[in-house]
Amino acid sequence: MSIDTEQATKLLPTRQVCRRYGVSDRTIARWERDPDLQFPQPTEIRGRKYYDENSLTAFDRAQAAQR
Repeated sequence: MSIDTEQATKLLPTRQVCRRYGVSDRTIARWERDPDLQFPQPTEIRGRKYYDENSLTAFDRAQAAQR
């Protein structure tokens, strides 16, 4: 069985997302709730939040384009 690389996605736990942006988990929670920011929404697995790395990269690019 082969995995299609376009379908394969790396999920980052909240802790890694906090490190990526240099913010606290409370800040990430606020970003999730702000519809104007359009921060990627997490996937919840067994009560823990995970963020799609490709979506975070797209968010970063969109933020850079607005500057």
